[in-house]
Formats: sequence, structure tokens, C-alpha cells
Amino acid sequence: MPVGRLVSWGLSAILIGWVVVYNAMRVAGGTPAGVALTSFIIGAIAGLVVLGIGMWMRGRLIDSGRIHPVDPEVEIPGPGQMNAGQLQVMRVVWPATAVAAGVQLLAAVLMFLDWRGTPEFTRATAELIMAAWFIFAAIWMAWEANNLREMDAGGVDSVALGALLSTVLAGVAVAREFSTTIAVVTVIVAGVASVLAYLAVHRLTRDRGIPWMAGTAGVIALASLLIPLLTR
Repeated sequence: MPVGRLVSWGLSAILIGWVVVYNAMRVAGGTPAGVALTSFIIGAIAGLVVLGIGMWMRGRLIDSGRIHPVDPEVEIPGPGQMNAGQLQVMRVVWPATAVAAGVQLLAAVLMFLDWRGTPEFTRATAELIMAAWFIFAAIWMAWEANNLREMDAGGVDSVALGALLSTVLAGVAVAREFSTTIAVVTVIVAGVASVLAYLAVHRLTRDRGIPWMAGTAGVIALASLLIPLLTR
């Protein structure tokens, strides 16, 4: 298995595990600040354990001939080889990525200004870290949006993962009440971009079956928005 894909799966497992445990601890009555580190440690370990079990089961299914893996790094077609459905999803995913880039840039600016405007003894380092991430993600996704607009889909899987990470971080920002309005908008916009990017990966590499990762990204985005709002 390519190292890049293994890293991507590992980050996704940590991310999903963190979201599940964090939100479970919030529902149980924990405060956002109080459960942040504990939920990350527990969620990361649980996510990696589940990933390990999943990879073992996947290996058994491959060995038995029940599934046939596809290598996205080899199989993603160029513009001239894309069918009509693949071209259509590319025409949808690049504007969504561009909008996500713009929203994240705005979120970064507003969170930084909110951090600067908070009394020094109550400033949250987490808000500054989130602002830095959103600046980085905005530049990254703007670059990839231009590539996707030109039908260069080589980085679409990284867009999917990056947008999903932004979705989760924005959900944490909602829970911590960091620039809540733009954080809610970021959850929605980045979540939509992640779902569409995972759908594009599916259409470009398999173009058949159920797009499980797109569905999973949608569930994570919905949880990242609803649970912080319902438990405030």
C-alpha cells in the first residue's frame, strides 16, 4: 500500500475517533476545554485500533478474492480519459473547493481578530492554532481548486481529507464559541467540499458501488455541526 494513502487513512482514523469521543464526552456533560485533550488521546488510539482491524479484515477479503482494491494514485484519469459523469463531478467539486478556501480565509481573519480582542489572561491558544490552520488550508485549497478547475484531479483525495479536518476543527470552534457564526458557516461549507471531493475520488477511481467515504464525511460534518449546537 502506498505510504501516502496509509498516512491519509491514519489521519482520517484519528480524526474520526476524536470526533466520536469528543462529542460523546460533551453529550455526557464535559466542558469543551475539559474534554479536548482527553478525547483526542482516547479517540486517536481508538481510531487507529479500528483502522488496524479494518486493514486486517480488508487484507483477508483481498486474499480470498472477495474484493479487488483500486489504486487511486494510478487509476485517476486525465481530462481526456474522463467520462461524462466524472467531468460533471469535477465541475461541481472545484467551485465548492474554491468557496471553502474563501470561507476558511475569512474564518482565520475573524478568529485572529477575536483572539487579539480577548483579554490576554483569557486568550485561548487553541483559537490561534485554528486561525493558523485555516490560513494554511485556505491557501492549499485555493491552489487545488485551480488545479481541479483545469481537470487535474491528482490532489482531490487530499482536498477531501483537508476539508474534513477543517470541518471538525470548525465544529470544535463552535463548541468553544470561537467566532461562532463563521465557525458554523465553515463547518457547512468545508463539510460540503469534503463530501463532494470524496465523491469525486469514488467516481474517478471506481465509478461503481456505494461512495462510503463521502457518506462518512457527511455524517462527520453533520455531527460536527449539530452536537456542539445541541450541547451548548
